[in-house]
Amino acid sequence: MNELTFKAKCFDDVHEIIGVKVDPGREQDIVKVLEKFPQVAAVYKSLGDYDIIALLSIEDSQQLTEFVVETLRKVDGVVDTKTTLIRK
Repeated sequence: MNELTFKAKCFDDVHEIIGVKVDPGREQDIVKVLEKFPQVAAVYKSLGDYDIIALLSIEDSQQLTEFVVETLRKVDGVVDTKTTLIRK
């Protein structure tokens, strides 16, 4: 069985995508904030369940958790997030 484990430095073939819901009308403000974080590789506005989709570049599960919980969720205007790990 090919099992995906979530440990530090296991991201050779894994990428992180995060969906971000924001207060109405704050999309562009939040995009500008996200673009400044070195952990964010790309940011897109979305018409789906989440207002913004960001591709992250974080190699460590602890750093990922800290970024989402301690940084992203504390940005003024962010209402909700959903992190997804995908394999290449």
